[in-house]
Amino acid sequence: MKIKRIITIISIFVFCSCRGESDSSVQDSEVIGNTPDVATLTEFDLTAKSLLSQAEQLRDNRKYLNAIKKLEVLLESFPDSPEAPDAQVLVAQIYMGYQNDFSSAVSEFRKVVTNFPKSKQAPNAQFMVGYIYANHLDDKDKARVEFQRFIDLYGGEVEEYFLESARAELRSLEEGPPELNIISE
Repeated sequence: MKIKRIITIISIFVFCSCRGESDSSVQDSEVIGNTPDVATLTEFDLTAKSLLSQAEQLRDNRKYLNAIKKLEVLLESFPDSPEAPDAQVLVAQIYMGYQNDFSSAVSEFRKVVTNFPKSKQAPNAQFMVGYIYANHLDDKDKARVEFQRFIDLYGGEVEEYFLESARAELRSLEEGPPELNIISE
């Protein structure tokens, strides 16, 4: 039993460590497939809050894949924690803002809406799905569906300016880009 615990502890440190290398050097073989149990994580003060904080530091230090791995440990080990929706959003934001992987970002934002539908992050995540389709993936039909879904799901829950933004995006998708009036002399 002690040996298993020691191996698990070593696995946690290897899995969660920041090795000082860029993410481009991280190999698939370095990813540990077994997520430690909550008791082991807690024994070493690795709570959902601390894992989220560590992931944010990794992101700030441009260790994006390590940050995602840390967030995945949080989401698997503490799926019902108050930090879980924030962790899922951060995964999506890393894919979108730092990796330019918009398809993965859509998938991760969808997980927020699906897994945490009552969270304060769900409306923003749904809006972002439409935004990514409209502005990055150039799929106007899917963008329309997603913005309408945002209005239908969250119309009574979000601030009016947020709803108006979704309506403006829909209008823009219907009307096309605004014409520019160029004045020539």
